[in-house]
Amino acid sequence: MKTHVRASIAAIALADSHGRKVSGVYSYSGEGHVNIEAETYGNQIKAWDYSKGGAIEGNFPDLYHYGESAHIEMRRVRSGRYEGYDYGTGSHFECTVNGSEAEIYDYGASGYFTFSI
Repeated sequence: MKTHVRASIAAIALADSHGRKVSGVYSYSGEGHVNIEAETYGNQIKAWDYSKGGAIEGNFPDLYHYGESAHIEMRRVRSGRYEGYDYGTGSHFECTVNGSEAEIYDYGASGYFTFSI
């Protein structure tokens, strides 16, 4: 997955898990602060990726990243746990929220990436 798409997934997962709007995440993978907003209303998702200038909208599990012109499948497995598929890069992912951190395993990059609010 692309770096900003991972950050978007993390922000959406954190917003959903905490039940509040997220205004930016911090990436521990060297990107630092990532300017993205995300909020959820039940199954509805609204996010804005300022790095790509595009909205990410939809309902779990079907999202669309307008900046990437690509679909993202993101399923709630259980509280704080998500899995999905980024159609833009053909990558599966898993995301786990623990407190203020979201850890993503990106199968395309074969690695873990951690974000916090």
